[in-house]
Amino acid sequence: MKNIISSSRRLIYILLLLVIAASITLSVFMERTAHNIRRNETPLLNSTIPQMRYLGDFESALLRYQLAMDKRFTDSITPGRFQFLESMGRGELDATLAQLHSSLGEGPELDALRDGYQRIVKLTPEFERNVGTDPAAARAVLIEMNDDVKQLRLRIDGLQQNVEDAIYDNGTMANRAIGWITGLVHVFDVLALVTCVFMLYHVRARVRVEDELSHQARHDPLTGLAHRRSFEARLASLPAVPHVVVLGTIDRFSRIIGGFGHAFGDRVMIGLAERIRSAAERSGGEVFRLDGANFAILFRMECSDLALAEALSTLRDEVRNPYDCEGHEIYTTLSLGAVSYPQHGANPDVLLRNADAALQAARKAGGDRLEVYSQQLNAEAGERLDLESLLRHAVEREELELHYQPQQALSDGSLIGFEALVRWRRQGKLISPADFIPLAEESGLIVGIGNWVLEEACRQISVWQAETGQRVVVAVNISPRQFAAPGFLAHLEDLLATTHIDPSCLELEITESVMVEDAESAIALLHRLRSLGLKLAIDDFGTGYSSLAYLSRFPIHKLKIDQSFVRNMHSVKEQSAIVQATISLGHSLGLTVIAEGVETETQRAMLSNWRCDEIQGYYYSRPLPAASALNFLEGSLQLQAA
Repeated sequence: MKNIISSSRRLIYILLLLVIAASITLSVFMERTAHNIRRNETPLLNSTIPQMRYLGDFESALLRYQLAMDKRFTDSITPGRFQFLESMGRGELDATLAQLHSSLGEGPELDALRDGYQRIVKLTPEFERNVGTDPAAARAVLIEMNDDVKQLRLRIDGLQQNVEDAIYDNGTMANRAIGWITGLVHVFDVLALVTCVFMLYHVRARVRVEDELSHQARHDPLTGLAHRRSFEARLASLPAVPHVVVLGTIDRFSRIIGGFGHAFGDRVMIGLAERIRSAAERSGGEVFRLDGANFAILFRMECSDLALAEALSTLRDEVRNPYDCEGHEIYTTLSLGAVSYPQHGANPDVLLRNADAALQAARKAGGDRLEVYSQQLNAEAGERLDLESLLRHAVEREELELHYQPQQALSDGSLIGFEALVRWRRQGKLISPADFIPLAEESGLIVGIGNWVLEEACRQISVWQAETGQRVVVAVNISPRQFAAPGFLAHLEDLLATTHIDPSCLELEITESVMVEDAESAIALLHRLRSLGLKLAIDDFGTGYSSLAYLSRFPIHKLKIDQSFVRNMHSVKEQSAIVQATISLGHSLGLTVIAEGVETETQRAMLSNWRCDEIQGYYYSRPLPAASALNFLEGSLQLQAA
């Protein structure tokens, strides 16, 4: 229906444009035609038509002159009367010739008339001499005069015919122009009529879809659920009875879009929205889609009601059920934050702010859970804002420092390098990376912090090499946001140029999530980094969502097994299998494999038996400040020398 309306609308626009064009063309053509008619009529009225009258007057005067001659020949008039008539006729002929001069101008036509007239006038004296004395001679003169009159009249007739032809041609042209105007008027009328018909059709179609448009104005077009504005209007009209406002988000929905695309994500969203709606409405809830993977549910009950807990538990179970879409089995979970009305807020803004604080707490706790609002959540949110404000100035206040955790080769127990780990010392106390690193990632501050870490690591490599005379490899974590920043490559090139360190002494640890947005660009950038001589490693391998097809294209030299798999591999068979498989995979791809989080001899022995190449963790050494790391390095060098 929308396509039909859109097509008809375009057609109406085209027809209206044609009507406008036809109107302008008609107006221009009528104006030009009127101008041409006026231009042609002016000489016609001022010269051509008067010329017809003047020619007629000249011919009449000529005939009267001839008649006077005939009457004198037949003695019908006296000589005195003849002289009077002849003088008067000559005056009339002179007057009409003067009038013809104004219309004909000096030209052959006027000369011919004047010559013929003068020949006739010249014969008059000879006629008068012979008319009383020699009738035969007078008759001969009269005959010659009549012939001249006849020739002159023929010429007058020709000029009159030319005038008539000019008048006729002008009339024909005017008729033709009027015919064109009439045709254009008909075309204009037809276009106007067709346009009116289509406009009537469009109005009728518009009336048919008004209800649909009204529905769409209040509902999300993808899922058919009421949208945010409808939800806010609903909150504003709540009666003074207890309600529960629940905000929910589908956890990690972005990875579905990253793995299968937006179109696939839309189809999954439609199915999940229907599940959420059905489950919520069975308990009397009203469901709204706010944006993206975020929903809102309104229940007419209190937070303490067992019915609410049961309804939300059913809702989360419904979302947890595998969703089959186009042959893919999709697993999702739902994080929920709930507030009570009017206990936790009497207006929509306060309710939404508090519900969002509860939802963020549920997501921060790992998702797939319900959090009920408490004032402590707002206090924590305020603390996070304060912490973010302080973190923005940490670099300029020189509050950041690097600690270096040694990495060991399992083959001979030697030190192979360090991993640089950023620490934040605020007023003499170290703030846990678990508190500020996620905040830096979320706020975008991680890019500036990451650049500082790279600069400090390169500087430290240069210092250690100068003090020990040995190459020292330092691994630096690169966040996905830092990796995707526009100036990342240029910044690295400048660092290598200014510090003059061996590029192979700098190892960049990236996570698999750098591929989520644009895998091809990420791979191209990795190749450029590798071409600089830098070492590349995949950090936290096994926790991302990339495919092995992409991994095989990464120009890396090392895989780092995440500590979550190492921690319980001695007691959890599945994690033990994952670690062994990762080691085998890395070796089959020609990569070095390092395990992090190694804390016990048992873990080290298991990894050694599985032929893991390197380890990192408390078993070998905790992260050390730069001075302590130098002592560790020098001690390792002495052991190797011994």
